[in-house]
Amino acid sequence: MRNPEKKRKTGGQAVHSDSLKILIAREYLEGKQSYLQLAQKYNLPSADTVRYFVKWYHKWERELDIEIPSEAPSVDHSGKSEQELKDELFEANLKITAFEMLISKMQDHYGEDFGKKPGAKSSKK
Repeated sequence: MRNPEKKRKTGGQAVHSDSLKILIAREYLEGKQSYLQLAQKYNLPSADTVRYFVKWYHKWERELDIEIPSEAPSVDHSGKSEQELKDELFEANLKITAFEMLISKMQDHYGEDFGKKPGAKSSKK
C-alpha cells in the first residue's frame, strides 16, 4: 500500500489515506448507501470520488491477490443489540487501520513493499 505522504505518479500529494478509501469502498460494497450518500457522509467533493475509491479498492485487492468471499460466514448475532454490533464493526475497522499503519511503518523502516507478492525469481546460473 502507498504511504499518503509519498508522491503519486501524477506528481501531486495523495489526498486521502488508503484506510479511508478502504473504509468507504467497503461501505459502498455492502450496498446500504449510494455513491452520493457516502460522499455527503464523508464530506467528499462528489460521488465520483467514491466511485474512484471503489475502483481503487478492486485494483488494490487484485494486486494483493487476496480472496474476499462473496458471502460472509454465517454468525449467530442473536441476543446482540444493534449498538453492540456497530461497536464490534467499529473495533474491527480500527484493527484494520492499525494493521495498515503497521505495514506502512515497516515499509518505511525496511524500505520494502510488503503489500506485493515477490513472484517467481529467475535463477542466475
